[in-house]
Amino acid sequence: MRFLAAKTFPSQMVSPKMMVLTLAALLALALASPSFAATKEMKVFKDWGVYRGDTDAGRICYMSSVPKSLKGDYDRNNRGETRVFVTHGPGKADRNVVSVLAGYKYKKQSDVTFAIDGKDNTLFTMNNRAWALPDQDAQLVTKMKRGNKLIVTGISSRGNKTIDEYSLSGFTKAKQFMDSLCK
Repeated sequence: MRFLAAKTFPSQMVSPKMMVLTLAALLALALASPSFAATKEMKVFKDWGVYRGDTDAGRICYMSSVPKSLKGDYDRNNRGETRVFVTHGPGKADRNVVSVLAGYKYKKQSDVTFAIDGKDNTLFTMNNRAWALPDQDAQLVTKMKRGNKLIVTGISSRGNKTIDEYSLSGFTKAKQFMDSLCK
């Protein structure tokens, strides 16, 4: 849906970026909700783990990996958890959502380079996360299935450049398992 209700915002369109931000906020609320059962690790496939949680809104499944290497001129003690995610749910409309948890707050209105085997893709940022636009998600997942290495490059709110290298080993099997777990 590209337009909000005419009564509320008659001349404003909802951009894909805003749609993703809204979905991200809803996912964050679902994860923080008391009705959210503890996330359970279901299975690990080489460098990728698959997880599941159930909410009142439905099941959420995601797969995630941590970087093999972290590069950049910054104090490692000032950086939090760093991961790449592919998420399903709740609901059938929210599938293959690609995001990055940076471990720091991104520079405002900056982009992240999400390079799969040297081919650059751009993600937008919001606080400490980077997101693909909805029309990019499926394409990125396909590229990740075929790829070997993912490099995520971002700029922190302090102006520090970070380069995180991920292995895509196990990605395809983890994705197949997640798809069967969260239909």
